Amino acid sequence: MKLFKNSLTTLFLALFIVGFTTNGNAQDKRQAVQTYNKALELVNSEDYEQAVSMFEEAIAQGEELGEEGQDIVERARKQLPTTYYQMALTEYRAFQNSKTLSSLDATISAFEEAGEVSEEYGNTQIAEKVPGVITQLMYNRALLQYQQEDFEAALATLDEVIERNANYAKAYYQKGIVTKNMEGGELNEALGYFDQAIEVGNQNNDNQIVTRSREAAGSELVYRGSQAIESKNFSNAVDYLNRALEYNESSEDAYYRLAEAYNGQQKWAEAVEAAQKSLELSNGGRTDKAKNYFSLGTAYQGLGQRADACDAFSNAAYGSFKNSAEHKMEFELKCENI
Repeated sequence: MKLFKNSLTTLFLALFIVGFTTNGNAQDKRQAVQTYNKALELVNSEDYEQAVSMFEEAIAQGEELGEEGQDIVERARKQLPTTYYQMALTEYRAFQNSKTLSSLDATISAFEEAGEVSEEYGNTQIAEKVPGVITQLMYNRALLQYQQEDFEAALATLDEVIERNANYAKAYYQKGIVTKNMEGGELNEALGYFDQAIEVGNQNNDNQIVTRSREAAGSELVYRGSQAIESKNFSNAVDYLNRALEYNESSEDAYYRLAEAYNGQQKWAEAVEAAQKSLELSNGGRTDKAKNYFSLGTAYQGLGQRADACDAFSNAAYGSFKNSAEHKMEFELKCENI
């Protein structure tokens, strides 16, 4: 009898422990579910940092439950990559408002973290998207550094961009822009970067960057040619301007400056050809074309073609060229019908 009573007591105690454990597990699971739901509420209210903390707490609570808490663990883990990505987007919006390097660096760090979490929890969509986003943000960093005239830092950042993506044509283009604006920057080095941008742009059908690179290279060469003309270094000017036409064969300004340089060298026939080409390409009115006609008139005058020179100077007698053209016609060429 005594043995029966002891056995009965042991049985009741075991049932009590099982019941207590079951009730305890149920309470723990409810707590984990509540934590997970709270995290979802925080996401909806865009409090992503607190949401991440709640999801991680839900994961810890779920793991303590073992198999019974696996559903909560999986659901919370699935939410973490998108939540981290939303945190990164929030940082990006803050950068858009401030446009500061510190804010941009915080944005890059946030996206890096989002990428790491996405890889850890198997969100391939975000994991594959993040590297391209970071590359673009680093390019933006280089633009900010360039605007702040921190040219060395800008070039270093652009090198990082190219290391991440050798097909990022804009990075080569921007290296050309930075280099040509640096004090003591080498022209040929800048042109080399523009050439790379054109090559990579063509390979990747980036027509916009190809056009921008051609225009930037051509404009810089026309500028150098103009400076050489002012310094009466006509030979160098011709070299610069012919190189400019290799980048943009439809450059009215390059042909106009080339006519000036040939006139300076007294290569009248070449000057006539260049001036006529500049007029063909010009879309301006009489005043805009006056400079082109003045160069053409000067070349014809050098060739001794008086009638052609008078005709050209009559078309040049507008705007700032009016007095000079009229002087040529009246006192040098003795043109009729002045």
